[in-house]
Amino acid sequence: MNDNFELPVVVELIKHIVDEVDLRLYDLHFNEVTRVFRVFIDRENGTVSIDDCKKVSKLINRELDQSDMVTFAYRLEVSSPGVERHLTRPEHFAWAQGKMVEIDTGDRKIKGYLRRTKQDGLVVATDGGESVVLYSSVVRARIVEDLDYGKRR
Repeated sequence: MNDNFELPVVVELIKHIVDEVDLRLYDLHFNEVTRVFRVFIDRENGTVSIDDCKKVSKLINRELDQSDMVTFAYRLEVSSPGVERHLTRPEHFAWAQGKMVEIDTGDRKIKGYLRRTKQDGLVVATDGGESVVLYSSVVRARIVEDLDYGKRR
C-alpha cells in the first residue's frame, strides 16, 4: 500500500461527495488487507434507494480515480446501513433516540428503548427500569427492529 495514503483525507472527500447529493455519510470502513472501502450512506428523513447507492458509488469512484489520494487498486461498496444498523459513534446514538436498541457491554446485554444521550453515555429504558451506559463500556450496539405480532410498526 502507498505510504502516502491518508484515510482521514479520503473520508473527508467522500463525506463532501455524499453531502453534495443531499445524503449523509453514516459510516465508512476501510480494510487494509482486502483494500475494500465500505461506505454507508443515509438520508435524514427517508430511505436510501439502490439508485442513490449507484450514484454515490459512481461519484466516489470518479473522484478517487482522478485524484492521487488512492494509488492502489481498491473495491468500493456503497450501501445503506440497514434497519438494524450498528451504532458506533455518539451521533449514531443521538439519531437513534426513541428506537429499540441492543447494547453489549461485554459483561451484560441491554435491550430497550434509547431514551436520551448524554455527553459520556446514554440512557436505555428496559423492563427493569432505566439503565445508564457509558460510551466507553459499549462493545457493540445496534438498532433492533421493533416487532408487534410479527409486523413492523
